[in-house]
Formats: sequence, structure tokens, C-alpha cells
Amino acid sequence: MAKTTRLIRGAALAAVGGLTLTACTSLVADIEVAPNATDPLCAEAMVAMPEEIAGHERRRTDTQSTAAWGEPAVAVFRCGVEPPGPTTDECVGANGVDWVVREEGTNWRITTYGREPAMEVLFDGERVASSSVMVDVGNAAARVPADGGCTDPADAEVVPGVDDLDDRIPEGTAPEQVQ
Repeated sequence: MAKTTRLIRGAALAAVGGLTLTACTSLVADIEVAPNATDPLCAEAMVAMPEEIAGHERRRTDTQSTAAWGEPAVAVFRCGVEPPGPTTDECVGANGVDWVVREEGTNWRITTYGREPAMEVLFDGERVASSSVMVDVGNAAARVPADGGCTDPADAEVVPGVDDLDDRIPEGTAPEQVQ
């Protein structure tokens, strides 16, 4: 009987210890909420968020439609950001999701392109590869239907510019004076 009691106590202590370790996972606080974080499609994306990005475990956050990975955080996700408009920034496709890529010092920001609400991930480019972030978060991002995507400049229609109008502008006339 005493041996059984010790086993139960040991199991209970182990369970409590496990709960304590889980509860001690640090909270990533004060992530700025995105303007459209309450969009129901963000909830769809959040349920598919990966538990790891490039080996970094997911952490708890205190802001709606956000996620973070690593300690200290190597990547922070926000759903409901303003969708990027037409841009000359690099646009990359990974597993069916297009991302606008912007370098910000040692950090990188990738934002879904052609999906609304848009999602972004800000990550430390020295600690995690952009390809890992795009692939790992891609399944969640794909929960928001695409209504557009990246275009290859080679496929774009050429639109005449001011240089093409030079032969029609009288010499000495500034382009802004031409109606």
C-alpha cells in the first residue's frame, strides 16, 4: 500500500511539475494588433498555425491573431494587416502562397500578397531562413483564399512612359504642361 501511495504521489508531483513548466512558457506581450485582426479568416489561419518554425517552438501571445516562435522570439506573425498594393518589392511564391519580401536591417518582413486579410511575419534573418518561415506558415496563410498574386515583370504589359511621348511634346514644354 505504501509503495502504491508513493507512486501516485510521484505521478501527481510529475504532473504538477509538467503543468508548472508549461505555465512558465514566457508570454510574448505587446505585439501591435493588426487593423483587421478580428476578421473571421484570421481565426481560420490561426487554427492552422505551426507549433514550430525552423525548430523554434511557438510561444503564447496576448494579442488577437498573432503568434510568435523562439525565445527570444525569432519570428512574430500578425493576421489582419493592410494588404500591400502594387509594389516593386520582391514578390516570392512558396507552396502556393505569394509573399512580398522586405529587408529591414537584420530583420525581414514578409507579407502575403493577393490575400485579404493580409498576414505578415517579421523575423530575424540571421536566426531563421525566409524559406523556412514561408513554408512553415504557408499552410496557415493558405486558409485565406487568394484573389491575386505576384506577377512576373516579363509577363507585364508595357505601358508607354514619358520617354515615349518626347517626340509629341513641343521643345521647351515641360511634361507637366502637356494635357
